[in-house]
Amino acid sequence: MPLEPEPGHVIGGRYELVEKAGRGGMADVWRSHVRGDFGFRRILAVKQMHTALAEQEQYVKMFVEEARLGSVLESPNIAEVRDFVAEDGNYYIVMEWIDGVDLGSWIKWHIETGQVPRWELVAAIGVGILRGLAAAHERSENGSTVPIVHRDVSPHNVLLTTRGMVKLIDFGLALAADRPTERTEPGIVKGKMAYLSPEIVTGGKPVPASDQFACGSVLWETLVGKKLFDGATDYETYTRVRDCQVPPLRPIRGDVPAAFIQIVMRALSAQPEQRFPSSREMARQIGTVMKKVTMRRDMHTVLARSVADARAAVSGIRVQEASEETPVADFREFTPPVEKDRRGLWHKLPFFGRRRG
Repeated sequence: MPLEPEPGHVIGGRYELVEKAGRGGMADVWRSHVRGDFGFRRILAVKQMHTALAEQEQYVKMFVEEARLGSVLESPNIAEVRDFVAEDGNYYIVMEWIDGVDLGSWIKWHIETGQVPRWELVAAIGVGILRGLAAAHERSENGSTVPIVHRDVSPHNVLLTTRGMVKLIDFGLALAADRPTERTEPGIVKGKMAYLSPEIVTGGKPVPASDQFACGSVLWETLVGKKLFDGATDYETYTRVRDCQVPPLRPIRGDVPAAFIQIVMRALSAQPEQRFPSSREMARQIGTVMKKVTMRRDMHTVLARSVADARAAVSGIRVQEASEETPVADFREFTPPVEKDRRGLWHKLPFFGRRRG
């Protein structure tokens, strides 16, 4: 197994690892400096693949692909990938440094402080996520559209900056038509169970509309303060996603305009064709709703202040909850606990059936 790098370690001859800023299911994120001539320094983020995964070909390919796709996508709403380093058995993605918090921590901060997120801020976050997805879904190469499906849209893969920007991160599970290493075996699904779409859990191929569904799930969670699909066991979560059990938002958030609720609920339609024709169109319609509401403040400024407050409270960027498993679920050789319930793809997940604490 490769040795774990320590603070002060220099990779690629110029990137100095300063301190760990976050830990996720597949990688750590280091606050780092790039060293140039005449004492030049600039802060960067370096994402280091866990040493325990660095010898597993499946995860190495996913990590390399994350760097490849991140380097070809250009959008202010997607974290910029600047370099890739393979050294001494470890793998590193060099990225722009984002000062802020992930959306999951922002939601948790609201819960802990007893606040309800303003719907306008949630809408602004949604527009940022969707613009990032639109850049991926509409990727053009040699005059042709070569879409990228993110497959892992979740609160911990959305970063909110102290400047009021929204950044979509982590394309390691993305499905691209030109992906050279995409060889997902039957019974394997990539993505976190609670944010998958009905068509994926029933064995269908991920499509751009699947990301749109995940975005709707994230917006629902941000408004309510809890996951939309969150069963007591993994199987219960699976059935809720499969059957598209979406509780109405109106009784929970009566302050939210009906037009915005309709947008979120449309994104959460069971059938892909019932959702928006594109992520860009969904973002446009959210923007239209926001324009109809008289706002005395710029939402970027309000979001920036909110993020700064949350940042001070949570201390550090958490890219993904440390307790999350690597988001690749093995669904083979699974028999549902209820014999008569045989609809859809049979799932076998790590720690299947365990009740969550």
